[in-house]
Amino acid sequence: MTDSRNYMNFRAHYYDKVGFRGVEEKKSLQILLNEDPVDIEKLITFCLRFPLPVMYRPHVWKLVLGIVPPHPESYEFVMQQRSQQYDDLRHTLKVTESIDEGTSMSMAFLKMFLLQEGRLPMDDSNLPQNKEQESFVTIATAVNDIFHEDVDAYWVTIRIYSYLCKVKGLVGNMIKQFQMLLQKQNSQLYEHLQSRGALDKLPYDSWFHDIFAGVLPTGALERIWDRLMGRACHVLVYVALIIVVTFRQRILSFGRADDIVQFLNKIPPDNAEVIVNEAIDLWEKNGSQTKPEVT
Repeated sequence: MTDSRNYMNFRAHYYDKVGFRGVEEKKSLQILLNEDPVDIEKLITFCLRFPLPVMYRPHVWKLVLGIVPPHPESYEFVMQQRSQQYDDLRHTLKVTESIDEGTSMSMAFLKMFLLQEGRLPMDDSNLPQNKEQESFVTIATAVNDIFHEDVDAYWVTIRIYSYLCKVKGLVGNMIKQFQMLLQKQNSQLYEHLQSRGALDKLPYDSWFHDIFAGVLPTGALERIWDRLMGRACHVLVYVALIIVVTFRQRILSFGRADDIVQFLNKIPPDNAEVIVNEAIDLWEKNGSQTKPEVT
């Protein structure tokens, strides 16, 4: 039975790699996107259960995040309005000398967002001022690596940030679930982290507030964020679990909590794809992909 399961997993990963596995899913997604109006709930469910093809990812994310409407005939008009608002915000900040050509795009996005919300301080030279703003900048940096159009990147950033504000209250439960799963999965590692005083100091903010932006490389991050578009925030718990278990030998070699945390804040990129594959597999085996967690 175990050999059969291993063969099936190998075959699934092989088909996925060579592009065969997702043929039927791709056809289903095309049908969903051709509907008028697009059924957003079905699209969210698709994101929850299947990986998104690269060519459809930007459009699906914009639909699910409410950046464009479900009526195809309105896409162009709405994006024109989004672009105009983006240009107005950026122009205002340039005129007031809040940003210039040397300002990073992620910092510009933060100031634009705060201006849009009516929360930009008179003296904005010391931004970001708190953890929430730091998370915004970190996420904006990752989104800018994913989206080629600045307008798209801005709106995706603020909608992801808004979603994270909704799930903020779940972070405590996610930490508890991670620790419980780790103790079950590898008690030696759990006890090592606990004895070194590292268990409560792990980079939970980077994992669950910044949703692995800056921790995982872009290619791996996109696949995790696809599931977040399906409102499956607890997939993050399994990513954290697999990261820690994957690097257990390195972690066990560290005697200080600070060294453990520093290592886990940015994992070696060569391992990222394997980690994401294993995390999603484990998450799915636990039946966690059956319905959205937060709407």
